[in-house]
Amino acid sequence: MKKQMVSFLKNLSSIGIAFVLALTVWVVAITSTDPTEERRFGNTVTVELVGLEEGLVMTNTLPEQITINLRAPASIWKQITNSRLSAKAIVDVTGLQPGEYEIPLKIQIGIEPILITSFSPQSVKVVLEKYETRTFDLTISEVGSIPTAFKAEVPVAAESRINVSGSVSLLDQIDFVRVILDHSNATESIEKELIIAAVNKNGTVIPSGLTFQPEKVKVSQEISLRGGYRVVAVKVVVPGTVPAGYRVSKISVDPSVVTIYSSDRTLLESLPSYLNTEPVDLSTLTEPTEIKVGLDLPDGISLVGDQTVSVDVDIDPIEGALTLNNIPVFVIGLEADMQPVLSPEAVDVYLSGPQPVLDQIKDEELYAVLDLQDYEAGHYQLEPRIDISSWTGVTIQSIMPGTIDITISKEGSVPSTQNGQTGTTIDNTSTMILTDQNPVAEPTPTGSATKAP
Repeated sequence: MKKQMVSFLKNLSSIGIAFVLALTVWVVAITSTDPTEERRFGNTVTVELVGLEEGLVMTNTLPEQITINLRAPASIWKQITNSRLSAKAIVDVTGLQPGEYEIPLKIQIGIEPILITSFSPQSVKVVLEKYETRTFDLTISEVGSIPTAFKAEVPVAAESRINVSGSVSLLDQIDFVRVILDHSNATESIEKELIIAAVNKNGTVIPSGLTFQPEKVKVSQEISLRGGYRVVAVKVVVPGTVPAGYRVSKISVDPSVVTIYSSDRTLLESLPSYLNTEPVDLSTLTEPTEIKVGLDLPDGISLVGDQTVSVDVDIDPIEGALTLNNIPVFVIGLEADMQPVLSPEAVDVYLSGPQPVLDQIKDEELYAVLDLQDYEAGHYQLEPRIDISSWTGVTIQSIMPGTIDITISKEGSVPSTQNGQTGTTIDNTSTMILTDQNPVAEPTPTGSATKAP
């Protein structure tokens, strides 16, 4: 037994060397298939404060950017990237009392194996203060003015005292806690929920770091008419009508209600609930118009404020339709040695648009055009074009027929019809040609001509 122990001890060093060699071979093999890489950690890093004692608050802000460099196998980097793994930068203030500290960061990344080679910053400044809640009376600040004819009572808040929580240094800055009630141009009672704010001794609102209980408060204020005043509606008087072909789509008045005054209470109460405007003449209006007019005030009644009202009249033309028959078709751009044969030589045009504009269109003012520039001898079916740009708002609904059958041939030749048979010769046609964009008659050998429009 003793000999065996001695033999084992002699061989122990050899066994150790063999183990180290085997481990080295294994590490080399693993490293060659999954090499270690050092990179910057590019995912989200959150800074987290832990261990804060009750009754304390941190009054400064922690950095948002933390730079971390890692060394890890390529397979681990792949997991970090694919799973968007985040890291934490822990700021531990356990057991600390009010004061200013420089706290080292502790980096946590939930994956192994990794080696954090560096990170920045390595520590952060932390300022701790006592956290308290104090109670302040609520002040209501009124802004704006109400019309002269009205009076406003003292505003009332649903909560008169507000609990404010925050650091002692911020609470010490508070001069008063207030809400702002804007009653500009109010003519009836107000009830609003208003946001609470704290104001320091310099008159500046403390922007952050405080919480209010409640955060908002309901404020109401009674607003009523003074004696001798009354609010009535405005009624627009329109005795006439707009010109033929137009219609009134809307009439509105601004303001729609006005305030009147009279020292005679009986007269004031006897009036109807509206006042008429002076007559608004529509007989010459053909487009939207704004008109300033006065009000028809009874004796003993005066108007408070602006002595006129604005009447907006929206006027639209009545939409109509127009059909024009036998509108001639002309050709332009045709070579001088070419002759066209059209079928048909006139079209019907269907138009729509404002009726007053349609009433101005005469059939002799319209003609259809076929542009034959660069067309050679042959048989074609082309769509005629009609220019209606001179009449605003008018559109072409259709042209009948929508295509013109046209045969182009050289002078002296005999054109064929569509079915291949000989048709009318070019010498007998009365087709019109536009020269220099103006319609003129193309004379025939017999001396007859077709007049252009």
